[in-house]
Amino acid sequence: MNGAREPHHAIAFVVRLVASAAVLWLAVAWVSPGNPANTFGRAVLVSIVLSIAYYMTLARFLWFLVLPWLLYVFVWLAVVMGSYGLGFFQSLLVALALAFLSWVVSALFGIRTFRSE
Repeated sequence: MNGAREPHHAIAFVVRLVASAAVLWLAVAWVSPGNPANTFGRAVLVSIVLSIAYYMTLARFLWFLVLPWLLYVFVWLAVVMGSYGLGFFQSLLVALALAFLSWVVSALFGIRTFRSE
């Protein structure tokens, strides 16, 4: 019976990954139009890295503590700045755009992106 559930989990993971990458791709395009580093493939890789960082920094499990969140924010900013060649303030604008677009995707399609957990 568990074998029947595994394909559903894999499909759900892929759908969330595609939605997360699309939201990131749109957010970077919104903040930095014409950025040559903004490709969908890069958005997929960055989404995977940020999802792993969310667990590795323990922000997912110790959400009530400040230090894991500060560490995750530092990692998030470093990854986004390095991947897309953005400055600090542009990366903060990407974070705001991500929050808004993640909410829109969740409200319209009922899909929670990796960033809306």
